Amino acid sequence: MTTQLFIVRHGHAPFHGDDDFQRPLSELGLKQAQSSGQFISQHLTQEPVTIIASAAKRTTLTAQQIASVLPSKPKLILLPELYGATVGDWCQQVSLSHAQQLILVGHNPTVSQLSRYLSQDNSASFSPATTAHFDLELTSEGLTIPASLKHIFRPE
Repeated sequence: MTTQLFIVRHGHAPFHGDDDFQRPLSELGLKQAQSSGQFISQHLTQEPVTIIASAAKRTTLTAQQIASVLPSKPKLILLPELYGATVGDWCQQVSLSHAQQLILVGHNPTVSQLSRYLSQDNSASFSPATTAHFDLELTSEGLTIPASLKHIFRPE
């Protein structure tokens, strides 16, 4: 099965206070997330769409902004365990999702590491709301590496 995969770093979220998990998006971050959603919407090939995101406030808000501009309402899964997750944790979520249209919303450095792992290319860097678009083969044995990197989108 081929999965159309979008890996998104959360939008701009300035650090205020001492609770990193509760950091909200700035106005710029909200606009960046919507821009990423519009990019994703232009490249979706079918429905339904699943979004899996860390449950941190900034990734939740990014996922919600993306969902708000998609052509149909996606299935949104927020997982606290993805805050601070490893590349392996994210790969497991991709494998378990069985989704043909999948959007992952997470944190750096893990999202850039995941993109590098899947593409087997060390060139991708992830500024806020950067979105990598892949075609990824999933088999009964797991992910087929390397995935085909289609686009990298960096909102202004």
